[in-house]
Amino acid sequence: MAGEIVLRPYRGPRDHPQMNRVANLVRVANGDPNLGSVADMDSFYRQFEPADLPADCAIVELDGRVVAYARATWEDLSTGDAEIGAFMYVDPAYAGRGIEDRLLGHALRRADVLIPARGRERTSYLRMWIRERAIHQIRAAEAAGLRRVRAGAQMIRPTLDDIPDVPLPHGYEIRSIAADDEAMHRRVWEADARGFAESWGHELPTERAYQSWRDGPGFDPPLWRVAFRGDDIAGQILNYLGQPEPGGGRIGFTEAISVQPEHRRRGLARALLAESLRAVRDAGATRAALGVDSQNPNEAQGLYASMGYEVATIGYTYELGPFPPGWTGPIGPRSAAGASRPGGSGR
Repeated sequence: MAGEIVLRPYRGPRDHPQMNRVANLVRVANGDPNLGSVADMDSFYRQFEPADLPADCAIVELDGRVVAYARATWEDLSTGDAEIGAFMYVDPAYAGRGIEDRLLGHALRRADVLIPARGRERTSYLRMWIRERAIHQIRAAEAAGLRRVRAGAQMIRPTLDDIPDVPLPHGYEIRSIAADDEAMHRRVWEADARGFAESWGHELPTERAYQSWRDGPGFDPPLWRVAFRGDDIAGQILNYLGQPEPGGGRIGFTEAISVQPEHRRRGLARALLAESLRAVRDAGATRAALGVDSQNPNEAQGLYASMGYEVATIGYTYELGPFPPGWTGPIGPRSAAGASRPGGSGR
């Protein structure tokens, strides 16, 4: 590889155009349809504490051009535990050239700092999301002692023809949500948090995250499908449209699918999904997509498959931990290949 690899801190939103370019290159290589815009990234990063981001994020440059980046961020979970959620995006043209080890080293260094500082009263983990095709990331993670603990999938419904007619269960109705009904937006956000509260790895909702979601380009209340029983929100799917595609198509994302615990096992999710498919089709989508935890105890992936969705990409969560409250020891073994505190120009 010509030139010198430089690992530097994040410099704020001015980095987003190059970061977004790298992220989209990775998504295309992995068959992930969820291409993002710089505006999406601007909105997403507003949920994080600005003072933490220069340390949490690492940018990799080669000859002054961004070729990879990573983030390792402390997150309080709704279960009462915490995790350092980590990931990396490496331009496929530079995969397997040592960048993965350097960025994994960054995540381990952040864990060395964050777990003793913030994990005094709770159990914590280091968790890294890695796509199935990112074989060099997988090798680096396993060499550093991380183990695979979870799988997830991106699923696509390749056509919006033949959407089944699934009636709502008796006693439920779908009500439209206005774009300017801020009180209802807050209720939907709170219902989402409650619906996912016991889900594996679900982050504790924060006001900063709410505002990021509320201001994001994917926020489209009229496209949502929210089911009520009386005045209570029983279930919801927060649909939105992806960016127009070069070939003229568009994906409708049928995401944030949740049913409140007391309303489950009644066919509500299936009925909401059928209505959501019609909604995104009528809004101009030509296919639909969603993400799913493959180990969801409610067998969500089987439901989506029965509604015409097919697995497009698979990813895995790799983990170190648990680290009990007050942990001050080493975070985990380090590989000899560079996962242990790279120095020099990589700082």
